[in-house]
Amino acid sequence: MKIMHITWSLNTGGIETMLINIANEQIANNHEVYVVILNNVINSQIASSLDTSGHLICFNRKAGSKNPLPILRMNIYLLKLRPDVIHIHDRFIIKTLLPIFRHKLCLTVHDTIRDNCNCLYFDKFHKIFSISNSVKDSLYKKAHVNSDVVLNGIKVHSIKNINTKSNEHFEIVQVGRLLHTKKGQDILLNALHILVQKGYTNLRLTFIGDGPSRKYLEDLCNNLHLNGYVTFLGDKSQEFIFENLCKFNLFVQPSIYEGFGLTVAEAIAAKVPVLVSANEGPLEIIENGKYGYVFENKNIKDCAIQIENILKNYNQIKNEITPAAYKHISELYDVKNTAINYIEKYKTI
Repeated sequence: MKIMHITWSLNTGGIETMLINIANEQIANNHEVYVVILNNVINSQIASSLDTSGHLICFNRKAGSKNPLPILRMNIYLLKLRPDVIHIHDRFIIKTLLPIFRHKLCLTVHDTIRDNCNCLYFDKFHKIFSISNSVKDSLYKKAHVNSDVVLNGIKVHSIKNINTKSNEHFEIVQVGRLLHTKKGQDILLNALHILVQKGYTNLRLTFIGDGPSRKYLEDLCNNLHLNGYVTFLGDKSQEFIFENLCKFNLFVQPSIYEGFGLTVAEAIAAKVPVLVSANEGPLEIIENGKYGYVFENKNIKDCAIQIENILKNYNQIKNEITPAAYKHISELYDVKNTAINYIEKYKTI
C-alpha cells in the first residue's frame, strides 16, 4: 500500500514524534510510506529518525504565507505519485488539497474538541480517526462527528525501565511542551512550593521540553524561590527520554486538557509511577486511577496532597501498582498495534 502522511510541520512534540513512529512501523510492515511536510519547520533530529526506506518530502512553505506555489507543487506531486491513502494530521490542511483527492482522505484528530472550537471541514473526510475514546466522545458531543478509535501507541520495548541510579533526592519529572495554559506546569510548580514549605526539601523537579511559556515558568520558579529545586532541561531527543525516564521517582502530568498523554504512557513503560490531573486522555490511560494517581484538575492544593501521599506510600506503589500498569501499557498502547490498526482501517477507504 502506498501511504502518504501530511502535516504542517515536523517540530518537537507528541504528534510529530508519534507520526514518525507510526510511519516507521508501517514501513516495517512492507508499505511504501511518504511523510509530507508542508511548511519549512523541520526538526532535523526527528526527521532523521524516519526509516531510510521512508520518504520525507518538504515543500518549504513559510507558515502563514499566501504564496500558492508550494501548495501547487504539493498537489502536482500527489497527482504524479497517486497514493492509495492520504492521511492528514490537521483538518485545516484540507484547504490546500484539490477536491479530486477527497475520496482518499482520512484524518486523525489528536486532541479533544473544546467548547469554542471551529468545527469546519470534518465533513470533507472519507474517514476520521480519534486517538482515544476521550477524543472520540468529545468529537461527537461538540461537533456531532462519528470517528473510529485508533489508540495512540508508544515504543514500549525501546524504553529503559531499570533504574540503576541511587537517588539522593525524590526526583519528579514532567515531559512536554512548555505551554502552561494547556499543560499546567504552573500548577505543578505551585504544588512543589507548598511541599517545600512543609519541609519536603529533598524534592527535585525536572521539566523536559521547551515552548512559549518557558520564561513565564522560569520567572514563577524564581518568585517562588524554587531555583534550587527545579531544572529546565529544554528539548531532548526521544532516545534521551527513553534512556532517562526510569531514573525519576515520579512523573506528573498537570494538563488542563489533553486528548491522550503520550508521555504518561511512556513514563508507565519506564516503570515510573504517574500522577495526572483529572482530565480526558490521561485519565483514560490510567483507567481512572487503576494504574496511576489523580488530582483534581487545576487544583494546586490537591496536586500537593497527592504528591505527598505518593511520597509516604512509595515502596508499596512501586511494588503493587507499577508492574500492573506496565503490563496494561504493553498490551494496549504499543505503536506496533497502532500502525497495524491504521492499515486495517485504510482498507475501508
